[in-house]
Amino acid sequence: MQTDGPAAGWEPLYVIVLNWNLPGDTIACVRSLQRGLLAGSAVIIVDNASSDDSLRQFGEVFGDQVMVVALESNRGFAGGMNAGIEAALQAGAGSVLLLNNDTIADADMIPRLREAAVSLPRAGILGPAIYYYDAPARLWQAGTRRSALLPVPVNLGGAALRRARGRPLRVDAVTGCAMLVRREVFLRIGPLDSRYAMYYEDADFCYRARGAGFEIWCVPQARMWHRVSLSARQVPQATRAIAAWGRARFYRQYPHGPFPGLTLAFLLAQAALGAARDYARGDAALARLRWRATLDGYALRPLSVALPQKAGA
Repeated sequence: MQTDGPAAGWEPLYVIVLNWNLPGDTIACVRSLQRGLLAGSAVIIVDNASSDDSLRQFGEVFGDQVMVVALESNRGFAGGMNAGIEAALQAGAGSVLLLNNDTIADADMIPRLREAAVSLPRAGILGPAIYYYDAPARLWQAGTRRSALLPVPVNLGGAALRRARGRPLRVDAVTGCAMLVRREVFLRIGPLDSRYAMYYEDADFCYRARGAGFEIWCVPQARMWHRVSLSARQVPQATRAIAAWGRARFYRQYPHGPFPGLTLAFLLAQAALGAARDYARGDAALARLRWRATLDGYALRPLSVALPQKAGA
């Protein structure tokens, strides 16, 4: 049910946590959320066709406290999140918090995001300050801003947060690791682009939202901690190729800096460095896959790497 007042456009809040063969991390993530969950909010776990006993564990631990959407195939990050977004919007969500399962939320994270939503009436997307789980005081991500000169955006660092003195910072994009999105954004621009199986679907979504007139903000006082890509580590080859494809496609779609040729040079340099590391490890096949993925992405050709349907595949 929607509430009255300045935050009415953001309530009720639905949190979507995506799981793939990491039930312990997902359970820890949801438990951390429950410490600060606002009245009327709900949590949805989307299971990306895990091959372990994730669904059984969720049932035993949470019962009917959370909704579980069990997919029949691994749809990647974007596809899995879109299934949760659809379920949340159908249930009447006023806003949706997309959240990686390898994260731990501060008890005040959701209340701080809500406070910012009230004070920023033009905001469509909000993100917390995200720190490394293994180095809790070290900032991992707070958002990015485009540069007038550089071929890639610039990450906000700790210095920018200190200068802000706790005030929200306007950014061009926040990471899908933790992204609070107002319902109206989805209605205006649609869900995540599932062609980006994982990586750069969040930046693409933010750029589309900005193009539709929504503001994007980082809220430094909302904090969480990230274990960094635990699911991706289960399939390193596919992950690297998918990341190369997504990077190339994103920068082709959204040119940065004054000279598109510099962006292409950056992409080729990234691919060359990655391929050199692959060859040094004796993995020539991955080096070739990385190059093909980069060229396909820049040419806007479809991703040719299949998503694994079980860990280690």
